[in-house]
Amino acid sequence: MRRVPHPVAIITTTSADSTSNPNPNSTPRGMTVSSFNTVTLHPKPVISFNVHHPSETLLALQSSSRFLVHLLAPGAAAARLARDFARGNENLELGDFEWDCYKILPRLRRRRKRQQHSSQGKEKDEEKEEDFSFVLECQYLPDKTIQVYDHMIVLGTVEKVLSASPRSSTDIDTKNHKRHDFCLTYADTRFWKMGEQVE
Repeated sequence: MRRVPHPVAIITTTSADSTSNPNPNSTPRGMTVSSFNTVTLHPKPVISFNVHHPSETLLALQSSSRFLVHLLAPGAAAARLARDFARGNENLELGDFEWDCYKILPRLRRRRKRQQHSSQGKEKDEEKEEDFSFVLECQYLPDKTIQVYDHMIVLGTVEKVLSASPRSSTDIDTKNHKRHDFCLTYADTRFWKMGEQVE
């Protein structure tokens, strides 16, 4: 299975207490998964991923019933972030990234840098390169969750696409995708971008 490429996603959520009662001191939870997949598109889009049990992030997700899926662009910074989240929540270092609250759900974004505007003498925010191809808001489906030995197969409905990078737009010519149009993948303990077309 090390030779089989898998999509890379970071799942983030928070506990039910912080969802119902916004608390700026609440601790967001997150994890990297390489088992993200679509299950069905109709009547509602449903996605799935596998989680090792027990998991603090899984407990928070089950408690709040909501989570975000960050599908990563094929870049070095996004790959480092995915590796950091794969190590667990304890002592997590976000580095170039930060939490951004979306409806109390913890959303990841590149840390903004303040720059001096030369002509007007004003500061402005400048967003760095895109690190997330898509961010999906999902509703947990507890009655569909399945335990298989020490793993849980989690399913959720996609309620909203919060963002999509310009190169992920549906306006793109689907016959002429480039490698950087596709999401980050994982195989043989390393992160990869899409290779060449074979047919």
